[in-house]
Amino acid sequence: MQTLETLRRRYGALLSLCGTAAGVLIFAVMLLVVANVIMRYAFNQPVTGTLELTESALPLIIFLSLALTQMHGGHIKVVLLTQRLPKGLARAAKVLAMLAGFVLFAWAAYAGWLMAAKSFAIGELERGSIRFPIWPIKFAICFGLGLLAIQYLLDGIWVALGGTLDDDSDEVME
Repeated sequence: MQTLETLRRRYGALLSLCGTAAGVLIFAVMLLVVANVIMRYAFNQPVTGTLELTESALPLIIFLSLALTQMHGGHIKVVLLTQRLPKGLARAAKVLAMLAGFVLFAWAAYAGWLMAAKSFAIGELERGSIRFPIWPIKFAICFGLGLLAIQYLLDGIWVALGGTLDDDSDEVME
C-alpha cells in the first residue's frame, strides 16, 4: 500500500506539472486575446492568427487538466445509488466505475493516437490566417486522455485496497 501511495504522489507531481502548463497556456491565451482587442480597436490591426491559436490552445488546456481534476475529486459525481448501498458494496461499485473509466479513456487515447498518427503522416495543417501543424495538438490530447486513464486505474486500485479518495466525503445539497 505504501508503494502505491508513493506512486500516486509522484504521479500527482506529473499531473500538477501538466496543470501548471495548462494554467500558463490560459494566461498566454488571455494575453493574446487582450492584445488582439487592443490592436483591433486602437490601431485597426488585429493580431494575426488569434482565432487559430486560441482554438488550438483550448484542447491543450482542457485535456492536460483532466487527470489532475480527477486526482483532486473535481469531476461531477452522482451518488444517488451508492450512498444507499452498504459500505462494501458502495466500494465495489466505485472500483467498478473507476475501472470502467480506465477502459473508456484508455480506448479513447488509443483511438486518438491512431488519428494523430494519421494527421502526422499526412502533414495536416490548421486552416486560417496562419498555418501550422495540428498533429502535436492531437498527440497532446492523447497524452491527456492517457493520463486520465492511468489516474482512473490508480484510483480504482487504491479504493479496492481500502484507500479513500479526495472526493469520498458525503455530498451536501444546499
